[in-house]
Amino acid sequence: MSRRWVGVLVLLLVLTLPGASALSFPWAGTQILGTSIGAYPIHISGVEQKDNIAVVTWDVPPNCISGYGTVLISKDGRSVSERVNLGRLKPWGKKVAVFFNVREPIYVKLRITSGNGVFMSSWVKLEPTFRFPVLPTAYGTRIYTINGGDATPQFIPAIVGAIIVVGATIWDAYDTYKTCKAYGPDSIECGTQLLFIVGTAISGTEEIRLISKLGKKFGVTDDIYKILKKTGIIDRANTVVGKFSHIFDDIAKHGDEAAKALDNLVSAGVSTEAVEEAVKHGATVKAVKEGIEKFAEKSSEFIVKNGGKKYKVVLEKGTERSGLLHAFLRHVWGYEMEDARITTFWPMGQKIVEPKTGRVVQLPKVFRDEKELREFLDEVLERALQKETYASKFRGNDIVKLEVSLNDIGIHKEGIDSVKFIFQLDRKSQEYKLISTHPVEGSKVFAYKPWKGVIEPVR
Repeated sequence: MSRRWVGVLVLLLVLTLPGASALSFPWAGTQILGTSIGAYPIHISGVEQKDNIAVVTWDVPPNCISGYGTVLISKDGRSVSERVNLGRLKPWGKKVAVFFNVREPIYVKLRITSGNGVFMSSWVKLEPTFRFPVLPTAYGTRIYTINGGDATPQFIPAIVGAIIVVGATIWDAYDTYKTCKAYGPDSIECGTQLLFIVGTAISGTEEIRLISKLGKKFGVTDDIYKILKKTGIIDRANTVVGKFSHIFDDIAKHGDEAAKALDNLVSAGVSTEAVEEAVKHGATVKAVKEGIEKFAEKSSEFIVKNGGKKYKVVLEKGTERSGLLHAFLRHVWGYEMEDARITTFWPMGQKIVEPKTGRVVQLPKVFRDEKELREFLDEVLERALQKETYASKFRGNDIVKLEVSLNDIGIHKEGIDSVKFIFQLDRKSQEYKLISTHPVEGSKVFAYKPWKGVIEPVR
């Protein structure tokens, strides 16, 4: 199993059973070769184990159509001592994962009886990494569990059902998204690379707590789950909404910080759609949140004379549609750049992903951070409004497009020659409010040119 797969698998568990502290994953289990004669082989994908909780994953062949799954359990790897029915399965080339509470050395194998034959894996040996007290009894060795009673794997149908639902929805939205994007929605790869979670083999509250603890290793907590639900990344059926796959990926990777950043952004009025697009183009949720705090939280006001009147020219936070917030999302992280004629970027040293090619483009770094960029814009506008050439643009116009040459106002900024501001007159307040601002010309100004599908220097 890849680390990412394990991370998503654990997330599925935590969404069902939110929990406690961090643990690590050592490999465990030894495959015993030899399937039953006449059965098609099912190959083992991997075994993950922490303490006595083990996850065994099998790769089911694509020609295995719908059938009934059974987990066979043996104490010696030869005779079957217990059978656990998994119900009707539709694996069709997917992975099948089963969770075990291992209290004593056992062997397990998966059997699927389908309409076109019997499919069977080899035995897999599982051993507990924590031994429980062993005392002699009149009937031989007895292993005492935490809650008392014999130690044998037990399946709980209610938990099995819950994980089937979560596994089939979250994995489809999260990992298959990348496969389908790479190979196309109609490809064989897209159709077959789905994970099918079948069930769990645990009993008692102690084992549930152990499974719950696995989540924090990957930064997935109950708080994160609540934020994902609150912001609409996960819907009522615990399904990751497909259009927010990049946000989900970022939160699964960066944990609490990313989730809290998303919560702050949504609370501040930034839509999840806007955040998703920024993350899709190379940002992290945390970077978007911190950038907005430095660039767009405070307003700036300037005075421009229009004949005998004075008007305020305002750089305010605004929304993702206009104002500083829009300027940041659009011209730092490429929000809506796929639908625009051209999008120029402020050179912040950021890495932008080209929508069509997937190529990552490293932009030059002229500004130290978003705060420095904002201070630069304030200075440019203030100096420009002191010159009649630029101040006259505001007379009698509802929309003002102000393209400022830095040379004209005595400002030098490496790689940037000119900047454009766009304002609209608010008739009610009689203020000119910012719609957007972006660089126009300069050796370090890059732009996304949709007719080419590439990001390159503007000149």
